[in-house]
Amino acid sequence: MRERSDDVIRLAEHYIAHFNERLRRRVRGLSLEVAEIFRHYNWPGNVRELRNVIERVMILEDSDLITPAYLPRGLTPDDKGTRASALAAQAARGESSPASFRLPAEGIVLDDLEMSLVRQALEHSAGNQTRAAELLGISRDQLRYRLKKLEEASGNAATR
Repeated sequence: MRERSDDVIRLAEHYIAHFNERLRRRVRGLSLEVAEIFRHYNWPGNVRELRNVIERVMILEDSDLITPAYLPRGLTPDDKGTRASALAAQAARGESSPASFRLPAEGIVLDDLEMSLVRQALEHSAGNQTRAAELLGISRDQLRYRLKKLEEASGNAATR
């Protein structure tokens, strides 16, 4: 893929079509900025890495175009503030985002919310813990730790 950068775009378009069907989305394609990022990225994980990046972004992206906002760290030459500035722009427009959860007036049990997000990530990744961790922006070890902690907490709650 390093030597055939134009093929990266064709492969990305293929995966966008695939995940549009699988995730029931209507993403039109890559923004010009993302296309350039994809062309210049080294792709050490080859086609599998590209597929995982497309899947992750399509799950998180709420527009009909893939933008740099949800690209994983390290993929863009300048990762500083990309995600934060995208969220700030959404907030300025009055739009919600996955990171702008509103706490209900009656409150919430944080462990329940965390477990719900972990379960959703595992469902989206068909049980693949590495991919689920990527969706949550944490390492696989962190995901496994959280699963264990949350299972212990639910076990303790059941014995009370």
